[in-house]
Amino acid sequence: MSFILTIEDSKKKSSRSKADLFEVLIAIELSKYYGLDIYGLMKEKEKLEAEISKFINGERRTTEQYNRVVLLTPILIKKINSELCAQYGKPVKIDWMGRRWQREATLSDVVIYFNAGEVMGISLKSTRQGKGTQKNIGYRKLKKLLGLDIDIELNEMWNNIRRDLTKINSKLKEVSMKSKSMIKSAKYKYPVIQRLGNMHGLPVQTIAVEKSTNLFNQLIREAKLVFIKEILGSTPDHRLLNVLVEGEIVKLYWNETLDDLISGDLLAQKSRDKSYIITANGKPIVRLQASFTNGIGLSAFCERAFLLADI
Repeated sequence: MSFILTIEDSKKKSSRSKADLFEVLIAIELSKYYGLDIYGLMKEKEKLEAEISKFINGERRTTEQYNRVVLLTPILIKKINSELCAQYGKPVKIDWMGRRWQREATLSDVVIYFNAGEVMGISLKSTRQGKGTQKNIGYRKLKKLLGLDIDIELNEMWNNIRRDLTKINSKLKEVSMKSKSMIKSAKYKYPVIQRLGNMHGLPVQTIAVEKSTNLFNQLIREAKLVFIKEILGSTPDHRLLNVLVEGEIVKLYWNETLDDLISGDLLAQKSRDKSYIITANGKPIVRLQASFTNGIGLSAFCERAFLLADI
């Protein structure tokens, strides 16, 4: 059975594939420079290029990532050589995290292991404009760190989606009785499912923002810091180098520099219906957007964090 991707879903899948390709290409170039094996990485590269070729302007999107890798690689190698190799020796292994970053709860896209046992992570972002997504925080983590509870709203959302599907026709009534994951998959064949997801998911986003804002402001300072450091990744088990390629501009900074952003009074304030901003002494640090991982109302709830402060 063949499904037609919506434009929105196509863009999301293309963006994920582009980001993955950028990360793999960097891992390949670093591995080549330090004389490490690239066989597995080349296989991943081939798969990603084949995936991107299916999208509109796929060749242009691939070329764009290659150009950014050419721009970044010498700058990154110079940083690694001067600040790490001189102290810890040359890298002995370079690992691309891929989708494992979700399971292992890390901001690292590429991990470098050095001869002396030192480990370094690299968080890579490649954008035409802006800083890109800092981190997606899952609902389970939001429950733990903020105390956010929207179980009732999420259950009601799904009940409403199933109810409305039964009203359309007998085929969609059958779909409505399937599992959540099967309903989500059926959105490619029946676009009305995505429209229902949007309609019933948007109110959940609005409520989540209201609750998150209030819950953050009720936390003691230590708990606020834990939440923000989760977003910034400033308490990793190894050093983390943040890399942003924004058009022709390259920015590199170690994660410990982010600690300077969170001094002073921390306050959350609603920004829009679907997002809120956390400030430090009135200066915006991050914006959090209530979201769903892959399709409004049809996938796991999360909050997507964007860094606002200049580094």
